[in-house]
Amino acid sequence: MNKSNQLLVLLDRVFGFPNKIRSTFRKHSQSFDEKTNEHVILIEYRVSVKGTMKSAPRKKQGPNQMAMIQQLLAQNQKHDKSKKK
Repeated sequence: MNKSNQLLVLLDRVFGFPNKIRSTFRKHSQSFDEKTNEHVILIEYRVSVKGTMKSAPRKKQGPNQMAMIQQLLAQNQKHDKSKKK
């Protein structure tokens, strides 16, 4: 089993769709973060499932929701910085 297949199996286990037909992943982009000296690789994971899964219509995010998201991101960044020290 090659490394790509191993990664796909792990992604299937992590997200665990019981009615999965097939799944795929691909490298979306790759960059280097000079601040943290880390390679950043974004992947896209797609799963086809049996049956119909309809999603609810998306609502526009209000200013309160965006503020909450920004606050959570700021907390996460502070937490990450304290771990590195």
